[in-house]
Amino acid sequence: MKNPCIPSLVPDAFVSVGEKTWRFDNNFPPKLLLENGCEILFNTAGNITVTPIHNGLGTGQSVLYEDFPGHKGLAFETRTLIQASTGFVDCSFVPLNMADLPVQEILWPQPLAADGPDDYAVLNTMQGQLLPSHWPRAVGENLPFHGQMCSESAYMPWWGEITPNGGYLCFVRQSWDSAYTIHHPPGGPTRLYIRHLPSLGKFGCTRTITYCFVPSGSDYVTLCRLYRSIADEEGIPRTLKEKAIQNPNIKKLVGCCVMHCEGKTHVRPDSYYYNNDEPEKNDRLIPFSHWTERVKQLKALGIDQLYLHLDGWGQPGYDNQHPDYLPACREAGGWEGLKELSDTMKDCGYMLGLHDQYRDYYLDASSYDPDNAVTTANGTLIQLARWAGGKQNFLCASLAFDYVRRNFSELFTQGIHLEGAYLDVFTCNELDECANPRHPMTRRECIEARNRCFHYLNAHGVAPSSEEVNEWAVGAQVFCHWAPYMEDCAIPVPLYNLVYHDCVLIPWMMPAGCWGIPKGQTGFLHCLLNGGMAYLDEHAEGEALAENIRQWQVVRELQDHVAMEQMVEHRFLDLDRLRQQTLFSDGTRVTVDFAANTYEIAYPPESL
Repeated sequence: MKNPCIPSLVPDAFVSVGEKTWRFDNNFPPKLLLENGCEILFNTAGNITVTPIHNGLGTGQSVLYEDFPGHKGLAFETRTLIQASTGFVDCSFVPLNMADLPVQEILWPQPLAADGPDDYAVLNTMQGQLLPSHWPRAVGENLPFHGQMCSESAYMPWWGEITPNGGYLCFVRQSWDSAYTIHHPPGGPTRLYIRHLPSLGKFGCTRTITYCFVPSGSDYVTLCRLYRSIADEEGIPRTLKEKAIQNPNIKKLVGCCVMHCEGKTHVRPDSYYYNNDEPEKNDRLIPFSHWTERVKQLKALGIDQLYLHLDGWGQPGYDNQHPDYLPACREAGGWEGLKELSDTMKDCGYMLGLHDQYRDYYLDASSYDPDNAVTTANGTLIQLARWAGGKQNFLCASLAFDYVRRNFSELFTQGIHLEGAYLDVFTCNELDECANPRHPMTRRECIEARNRCFHYLNAHGVAPSSEEVNEWAVGAQVFCHWAPYMEDCAIPVPLYNLVYHDCVLIPWMMPAGCWGIPKGQTGFLHCLLNGGMAYLDEHAEGEALAENIRQWQVVRELQDHVAMEQMVEHRFLDLDRLRQQTLFSDGTRVTVDFAANTYEIAYPPESL
């Protein structure tokens, strides 16, 4: 990949690219933060040695830091290399002698400064946002999961900044052991910086981030297209068309409306959500037969494509006693009732999917064994009691595959016809690591373990979904529960779809006021703008149901054209950013007006 922007290193700054000199903000000095809260600043090293780099890949410099007061033997190196073939700048932290140092995180390199009135940051917080340098509100103060990458804090492991004189994309290579900070007080400026994390309590591997510079006239779409080209070269994506070769049910999923249904709910007294004031509300039950009759009604109304997602189908109830969730809930109809629902769905040409969970590990599960739980680097088990099932640890992901195979084998034996499955939280929550010597696991191995579960489902013709989306799962995940915008973000933009629309199906809630939908705007218009799937309200009746069906029919026609296409462009058509437009690789153009609540879809003539 040849990049027209070839930077050169600049003393007392960072690099010069064309008309732009990029400078680090010295108010954020490079440092090691220790577990006890102490800091070791790079510039306190007794010996700092700078050495030029000239090798077969490019040029740059190495800086060796050693002889730190109070830390005998501590030594590390930073390397900055400008790749001759691409102009990409690799910034690597190399631990030379750090094995016994209790490092919590390393902050290097420093954030770059882009503070002009027309400058803005490009951020992969959930679906994505643009953050102007002088944005009046604070942004980034409460990133989920402490800004850890590979979680909903960063669906993709990069950020960028755009100025009138050019911009950059910063790609984090070891994203599984990384977090980042968005520092933006009211009125700015914006500072974005990496935080390198230890693995199993130690720092033993080189960490690299890569800066890719783009010329003046570039924008956030430029960065998305650049990143997709990088991802393609590195073999990261696997498109829906490719996945559908293995799993034909993926094509059947395209155009479905998604209906999210409830079975048994049981909230334990030790749960955060237990209702002490009205304890009768802690238990609810909707039998399988209710949903069997509901899908017959929907079929009679002319709905010919439906994906039904069922929560609370296991005996313990929703979010209880995982991974020991079987058998099917007896009060709801047992295996017989679930099979009747499954058979009815099949007869209607519909698709059935079940909620399941292989991270939350409940202490009252029948086979619970603390030796199977995630063990932290200091030898403790993580324990919380937030969800309906009460007290829990985390199941080590290295064991999840065997539980998935155990449970789904029984579902298949019972004759439950499944075409989809939802493995909760995998693509939303942070990665785990485990120090138990009987099943040790790094965060990178956690990615591999979670993906094994998705691959198992695909191998059995079951389309895998999870709560949100994430790049690390893009090779196996087919669809999700949602992938909307982070609440209180600056300017929402569909960055994930601009990169990976052709790799994963994303459903959208239709009304206004839903979580993750910008205030005052409808999910229906965002669904159209993003070429996504439509939710069907499981309880809607009368005119509300008729309107929901009408919306789905519009979405379905669009999906038939663009579900497996790339989104190649997104534009704001007015200064208020209420009129927006997307373009897909087949030539389909979608224009929405959030103020007038209108839309226009222009299909290419040859597709009509």
